[in-house]
Amino acid sequence: MSQRIEGLFLRATKIKHNSIIVDLLTRQYGRSTFVFTISTKKNQGFLFQPFHFIDFSSAYNPEKKINRANNVEMKFPIIDILSDIRKTGYALLLTEILNKVFHSEEKNEKLFLELEKMIVSFEHRPFNAVFGLFFIKEILTYFGIQPLNNFGVQNPYFSLSDGKFTNNFDPNIEENFPHKLLNKLLGTNIDNIFLFKINSTNRRLIMDLLLSYMSYHEIVNTDKLNSIKILQSLYD
Repeated sequence: MSQRIEGLFLRATKIKHNSIIVDLLTRQYGRSTFVFTISTKKNQGFLFQPFHFIDFSSAYNPEKKINRANNVEMKFPIIDILSDIRKTGYALLLTEILNKVFHSEEKNEKLFLELEKMIVSFEHRPFNAVFGLFFIKEILTYFGIQPLNNFGVQNPYFSLSDGKFTNNFDPNIEENFPHKLLNKLLGTNIDNIFLFKINSTNRRLIMDLLLSYMSYHEIVNTDKLNSIKILQSLYD
């Protein structure tokens, strides 16, 4: 029996001139793969883009590796992200990260709704490059490795191995790393992130640390993130 399913784009592979295989993080079933027949006249291929949430019909069978889907529509318009090259760069990188870190088909509706909230905010608020740092910080929660925000006089240095601030400098972290700014980022919510200013040097240092932290916990191989070089070229 066919049902309507909501999904966030992760990646796509065109297999024929009018067919495309799409991996989605769905609200109902977690990560799942679908094959869509696309109409070039209706420009449906445009629907399958980073940070796009789509709504579609499928007689979903969890025992199948790939399910057929049709009647696809955008859940809400994404205009500014695609027209602002800075936002597009972040959409590419963060989608690549999501694609590499979410493997399970296990449903996580809370995560899906949190991603939707962040991306809608990114679409409608003025661009702030700190958003990417916030986005990565937030998804760490769903892997149970959210860094402990215990910064203070007695614990001024963040430790990659401990996942918290300690009184010992971590030799794997740059000497000029902005520990206090990381502390502020960890305590910031989505409502305040677009007012948070961090210069390009410190943004890169914090981004490198967050990615190293994910790599340390074997969540993602950061050496294979193709979009990171594109992103850095936009903001440095």
